[in-house]
Amino acid sequence: MNVLAIDASTDILSVALMKDSGWSEASLDLGLRHAERIIELADSCLARSLTLRSELGLVACARGPGSFTGLRIGMAASKGIAAGLAIPWISVPTLDALAWGYDCFDGAVAPIIDGRKGRVYSAVYLRGRRATDWLDIPLDKLAALLDTYPKALATGPDAELFRGYALERSGFWVDERARTPAARAIAALGLIAFREGGPGKTDEGPLYLRPSEAEEPAS
Repeated sequence: MNVLAIDASTDILSVALMKDSGWSEASLDLGLRHAERIIELADSCLARSLTLRSELGLVACARGPGSFTGLRIGMAASKGIAAGLAIPWISVPTLDALAWGYDCFDGAVAPIIDGRKGRVYSAVYLRGRRATDWLDIPLDKLAALLDTYPKALATGPDAELFRGYALERSGFWVDERARTPAARAIAALGLIAFREGGPGKTDEGPLYLRPSEAEEPAS
């Protein structure tokens, strides 16, 4: 099945096309104001892989947490593409996608998204499985939580916020490739979720961890 995946939940906008024959990806690391360029990136992925829209079988997108505006735009675009092509769509928790591929790390993995106002969105993953609730938490409290694990790795687009804490602690690291676009993971996880539980509901909304009016106007 050909899967088109969209992630507009953070300031790294990314789109990926997963096919049996390989991948096509496009991304922009230019801030949340560029989320309106989703269709441009999607068309670029399709063109470079010589794939027609009619050949898509599933659209996947980031569910959140993340930017309130970006999540709404990404989910609306995904639903719109799926509806126009009469194909299913599905959403994937953003933090799950950011933690994807770290199941071999023998410690705690914490993907970090800047929630602004001194807080971050995160969760703790152990061997690829989420071990905590979704967190909207001050960075120092996340550091204290990770202190309870012998090893910890901060990843995700805003992992650099953890750099100071990691330098002070033995066994703590910041992923040097943390700003890798997440759409590829969303495609892979979306296909698994679709095969296990079917498509997303048409009335499904983004995963917010706080009231939407809390988002900074500049986002």
